[in-house]
Amino acid sequence: MKKTLKVLLIFSIIILTCGIVYLSYLSVVDMNENNNETDVKGKDISKEEYIYKEDLLELGYTVNDIKIIETKISTTNVKKYLLNNKYDNLTKFVYSPYFNIENISRYENYFTKNNFSSDDTVLYVEIGLDKEFYTDITVIENYNDEDALVNKYNKLPSNITYDDLVTVEKPYSDNGKRKLRKVAYEHFVEMANAAKKDNIKLYVVSGYRTEKQQNSLFNNNVKRNGIEHALIYSAKVNHSEHQLGLAIDINSVNVKFEKTKEYTWLKENSYKYGFIERYPKNKEFITGYGYEPWHYRYLGIDIATTMYEKNITYEEYLVKYKSNSY
Repeated sequence: MKKTLKVLLIFSIIILTCGIVYLSYLSVVDMNENNNETDVKGKDISKEEYIYKEDLLELGYTVNDIKIIETKISTTNVKKYLLNNKYDNLTKFVYSPYFNIENISRYENYFTKNNFSSDDTVLYVEIGLDKEFYTDITVIENYNDEDALVNKYNKLPSNITYDDLVTVEKPYSDNGKRKLRKVAYEHFVEMANAAKKDNIKLYVVSGYRTEKQQNSLFNNNVKRNGIEHALIYSAKVNHSEHQLGLAIDINSVNVKFEKTKEYTWLKENSYKYGFIERYPKNKEFITGYGYEPWHYRYLGIDIATTMYEKNITYEEYLVKYKSNSY
């Protein structure tokens, strides 16, 4: 009996020892695997991330700055745009929904020169307002489109023609000879007929202009009122929306028009027919033109409605709601 118990005890000890040895082996293997994984990850991080992080730290960015940069900007763009200069306000700009890393130096320069918020700085730079009017001009190719942008940074090619121009006859124009592109004409007639039901009379006093007409109008304004006045209230040739055939001056080219019942009706209803007041009050620094309560542009009902609801200019709309428009 004693011999049997002794044999069982020895056997148990052997089993227990083997188990401990096996568990120890598994633990060592697991540690080695974890160490190997850490080594691999460490090498990857060092190779792909820490190199540029060290560069950013040397430029003066804080650890918290770098965390924000990692979240908002791709590694490729960090290496392409951020490793040569320190941008003091970068971490403010990146939260703007209109932020474009390619323009970071322009944001920084414009922000330091003006008293705008970081978000407005990004918006205005994307519009192009950090550049002087009539500089860095783009010749547009989509001049047949309803949403073509023509302003002091974007111009029409020379000698363009349209095959959909129609005559705006009386009573929809002052002389029965004005012209508009068909789509603008049809929607203006619809708008004028709706206004008539409210005892409001609307008619076109200026519509489509040829290149020659616009050039003559601008030069005559310079002779009469000087270049500064002309630049505010007239467009240089090929920079005028009237040359698109989608812009109209309504009833009277006179600032007193803003006090009329016709203007009140237009403010409240024109967007329903695809027209927007193109050069509104208090937006002159964006549009580049003085307040013109008579000047309306056809852009289609969807765009016009958004602009009306948000109380924004077309330049602001293009940045906020139509990315990569410029």
